[in-house]
Formats: sequence, C-alpha cells, structure tokens
Amino acid sequence: MGQRRAPVSTLVAFILISFSCFLRGTAGAQEKAAADNTLLVCTACHVPKDGKLDSIESVRMTPEGWRMTLSRMVRNHGLQLKEDDAHKILKYLSDNNGLAPSEVTPFEYVLEERNSTLEGRDKAGLPANVIGACVQCHSFARIGLQRRTPEMWKRLPDLHEYFVPFVASDTSSAGNLIDPWRQVATQEAVPYFAKRFPFETPAWTQWQAAAKPDYSGKWLVVGHDPAKGGDYTGVLTVTSAGNDQYTGKFTHDFEDGSSVSGTTEAVLYTKYQWRGRAQVADRTEVEIFFGNENGTKMHGRRLLTPVGDLGMDETLYKVGGGGAQLVTAIPKSIQAGQTIKVRLFGMNFPPNVSADAISPGDGIKVESVSQSGDNTVIAEVAADTDGKVGPRSVKIAGVDGEQPLYLYKTVDYISITPERGFGRPGGTRGPKVNQQFEAEGFTHGPDGKPVNIGRVGPLKWDVAERVSRIGDDDVLYVGHVDPYGTFIANVDGPNHEREHSESNVGDVWVEAWYQPDPSKPPMGARAFMLLMPPKFVFNPIN
Repeated sequence: MGQRRAPVSTLVAFILISFSCFLRGTAGAQEKAAADNTLLVCTACHVPKDGKLDSIESVRMTPEGWRMTLSRMVRNHGLQLKEDDAHKILKYLSDNNGLAPSEVTPFEYVLEERNSTLEGRDKAGLPANVIGACVQCHSFARIGLQRRTPEMWKRLPDLHEYFVPFVASDTSSAGNLIDPWRQVATQEAVPYFAKRFPFETPAWTQWQAAAKPDYSGKWLVVGHDPAKGGDYTGVLTVTSAGNDQYTGKFTHDFEDGSSVSGTTEAVLYTKYQWRGRAQVADRTEVEIFFGNENGTKMHGRRLLTPVGDLGMDETLYKVGGGGAQLVTAIPKSIQAGQTIKVRLFGMNFPPNVSADAISPGDGIKVESVSQSGDNTVIAEVAADTDGKVGPRSVKIAGVDGEQPLYLYKTVDYISITPERGFGRPGGTRGPKVNQQFEAEGFTHGPDGKPVNIGRVGPLKWDVAERVSRIGDDDVLYVGHVDPYGTFIANVDGPNHEREHSESNVGDVWVEAWYQPDPSKPPMGARAFMLLMPPKFVFNPIN
C-alpha cells in the first residue's frame, strides 16, 4: 500500500495553528526584545507567559550557557539560524539575561577550561544526594552558572529524562543513590538549586543598573605561560568597533627572552565578559577574560588549543591618567650570591629611573638599570652571598606599589603541577587532548616551612610506567612529554601492536629531574597522567 497523506484540512489546520503560535509570540517579543526584534525567531514556539517569553526570559546564563541552548535548539528542534542572527541572539540574551560578576566568580574556572584538578572544589559542601543525582555526570559549575525561576528549576528533571532516557539507571548504577533518581531530583536537588540560585538577585539588579564601561584604550598585560615562555608582560591596544565589539593589537615579552605579537577580535558580553579570538602567527588563541566592575582590570585565560586546557593565565590593567604604578616584577626570587636581571613592569613610570630610585630590599644591590618607555625597567641586581633568607619587596621611588622578591640559598625540592593530569589520544577520529605540566622549586624558609620560589631549570622531563597490572606497558603507547613539560598524547586507536588491539590509553607517571649541582644526584618529582578514550563532543561548559 502507498503511504497515506494527511487530509488537506489537517494540513491547513496545522499551518494555521503554527502561524497563530507565531503571532501570539510576536506581540510579547516585541515588548521584550530589542528594536530589531532580536528574539522574533524564538517566538514561534516560546509564547509569552507572565510577561516573559516562556523558558527563555525566566533563565539567566553566561554566553557559553546560552550558546549551548542555541545549539540544542538547532540540533534537536530544527531551528534554522543565520550566523549573524545567532550572534545577535547570543549577545542579547547574555546582556539581558546574564549573570553578575559576583555570580560568575566562583565558577570562572570551568569557563576557562581548568578541568583537570578541580573535582574537590567542585563538590565541596554539596549534599550527598545532589552529587549523586547531578554532579556525577557533569560539573556543579555547570549548574551554578545558571539562575532560574522556581518553575524553570522544576522542569529540569523532565528535560533530563527526555534527552537522557537512561539517566535514572545510569546515576543509580554508580552506587551514589539509594532512592530513585527522579525522587531525589525533584524532592531534594530542585529545591536546593531554587534556593541557592534564584532568578532574581540583588547582585543582578545592581549590575543591570551599572554604567557600561568602555574597554577601548591601552592595557598592560601580565601573564604566565606554564610551558616554554614562563612569566611575561605585554601591551594590548584596544579599539572600539561599536556595539561592544573590539579589535586589538598586542605584544608579549616572555621570561625566556622570546617575544610574540598578534591581533584580536572580541565581543564584550554583559558589560564585563570579554570573549576574544586572537591570531598569533599561524595559531588561533581564544581569550576568556572577566572584567572588574568599572572596566579597568581584566583577568582570565588565553586558550592555546581548540580543545583541552592548554592555556596561559593573564591579568590586564587599563592605562589611565592616574599616577605611576608597579604591577609586577619578574622573576620573584633570587639566590644568595647570584646576579640576575629583574623586569619591573607598570604604568606611567617617570623617565630616566636610576639605580638609586630602586629599593630591592636588604642584602640585594642594584648594579645597573635600563629603561624602555614608561612601563618597563630592567634592573640588574646582585644578592649577597651571606644574605639573610626571606622575603623582600621591590619598590621604585615615586611609583605606587611594591612587588615580592624572595632571597633563598638552596632549592630543597621540586614539585610538579598539576599533581594529576589527563589527556585523550586523537588525531584520526577525534581531537587530541594534551596536558601541560610545570615544575617549581621550593626552599625552606626561616620558620622551616616550604616557600615556592618559582620555576626552576634546566629540567629533564620523562615518562615512567605506573604499574597497575601484570605486563603493564602503557608507557610504550600513550604518548610522550616534550622538553617543556607538555604531555603530547598518541594517536587514537585501536592499536594493533597492543594486546587485544587496545587503544592508546592508560596511566603513567610524568617525571621532572633537576640537577643544579653536577656533583650531586638530581632531585626529581612526578605527577600522575591518565589517558582516557577519545571524546567527540566538547561542550562550552562540561
């Protein structure tokens, strides 16, 4: 038999009902949306309820959260959007239904993709059943970066059961729940979230009323590259392109003597969330920065790869017409009997800073000085051989601020961060996820407590087997670590050279060896490295 067609009357009725839904939504959207009817496309399905577009205007999220929602609308509900319209909707929702700075601060790390060592922080203080029902599948930060009305919180269990039909069995099989998942989700998790993360908050009300800052101008950059470069300074010059869009040019000068320059294009969401895409030679970097309340300071991460958490930490200071200020000194430690060059970096330095104007602390003498513009002074300093171990402060006469400089005699041991890292093989079916490690030296202070004196080197990096079974051979297949502490995962499998054609997954030790005195054995440290199966879906918020 041929396929039956719907009667014409049924099709007409469906079209009329759909068009009626569209018209009913349009009136509400015109009242709430911007002059160009930004949310008009949403109103075909989301009708007004209590003066708001249902489901949309009863939720507040970060740009990443709204991006995930738009992706779901396209993927699961057939929404068709042009790229420009998608950007407009994302901007509108982030600005008008976003989060205040204080609401984002506790969970910034997940937006910056700091995912390897924060499980303890993510679960700290949560009720056990909230962990069992929700946090064993995704981070608590993903929930904490949302604000919903009570009704919208109540809808979440239904949404989960619709999109993840096996959520009850999956969560219960882990052994973290005694009662049925839906019972815990509706009776414990939802009330907890509705109370802790309400839709209306004083912080958001105050932030909506705050003045919008202008981010154009000159910014000083202070950053840290845990790989080859180390600490760095730089200058970012930002130009406004209108509608919270900015372009910029920057330079970065690294501790190892190298320099790079690049350009960036960024959008400022919610008056403080800078999301940029920078180009440095042939590499694209993603900027995830958060501004302060008056737009004079930003902090965040510069992500170096499309997936994973390889990145550099940055703090940016807007240069204004105020007084001179010292914002950093690089490096922050000096060994007794050593002569080094210390970079003093800040804004509005007086011209011709002399050696006498710099005070590095007792037991440390300024030998010579060179200056580059009004933001950089290079001071060559020497520490006495018998200088007293302990903290010092570097100051410049006539310049506000001081920076720490620690005088030490010996490196007593080294340590690797993070202590636990993870990666994923890739390159054929999915992307690789690599892990950056960094080794720092420690000395025992006058009170016997360890003091971090910063990066040490040169180092020898290696990978060793972490024996967890008979015939363990993971070290041969999972990957290698480069001379700068970056663990580079192997290609994804299956690998026919391995028993049972296993993929290139497993666990190993990453080791760093430091030998400051050739006549003595090197000191070493190790960190755990887990290589997991490839991943194919990378959400903006995990």
